[in-house]
This record gives sequence, structure tokens and C-alpha cells, in this order.
Amino acid sequence: MFQTGQRVACIDDHFEPWVFDLFKELPKRNQIYTVRAMGSGRSNPQFTIGDDAKISITGADYDILILLEELHNPDDPHSTIKQELGFRAERFAPLQEDLEEEEAVELVGFGKEAKEDWKTGL
Repeated sequence: MFQTGQRVACIDDHFEPWVFDLFKELPKRNQIYTVRAMGSGRSNPQFTIGDDAKISITGADYDILILLEELHNPDDPHSTIKQELGFRAERFAPLQEDLEEEEAVELVGFGKEAKEDWKTGL
């Protein structure tokens, strides 16, 4: 999955109408962001309106949610714990350059180890 500090690109910026009422800032497709934190949380909530006109959540899915350095949102008003509203991780993809960098580091490390093994005859 993702790591704190990793750069990601938004690949899905289609949101349900209710999201615009709860979130202050939303990611935009093809924009680059930095992962600030990750955790589990609710997504795709189902709402009901009570006789007193109060909105409450009656069900939800649970997903890996991420917070982004560039975007800050209020806490989830329907949660009993203080938790910032996050975005489903599936809305993002790692940047290709980050993947290539990791691969290059692994290859360089392998090359050095192979060279040392060759010197010692292992």
C-alpha cells in the first residue's frame, strides 16, 4: 500500500453529493499529493433522517483511508472519536517515478552484494 511521505496521484475525483457538505478540501484527478497518514475508517455511509430531522449513519463500509499533506478537513461529525475525514486509498496511485526509484535502489543494493560475494568467493 502507501507509506507516509510517499507521493501519489489522484485517479478518482468523483464524489457523492453529500461529500461536498462534510469535506472542506477534496483531491482533484491527475494532481499530485503527499501521504500524511493512513488508517482504517468508514466509507460509503448510509444515512437516515430521524423524526427530529437529525441525520445519522445506519451503515458503512470500512476501508484504508489516507490523509494528505496538501489537504486538511474537519473531523468526522458522525464519529464518537476525533478523526479527520480521509479519502479511500483506492482513489490514488503511486507515482511511477517513486516506483522506479525504489527499484533502482534495490538493484544497486543487489549489485553491491553480488560484487562482495564475488570477491569472497561465495
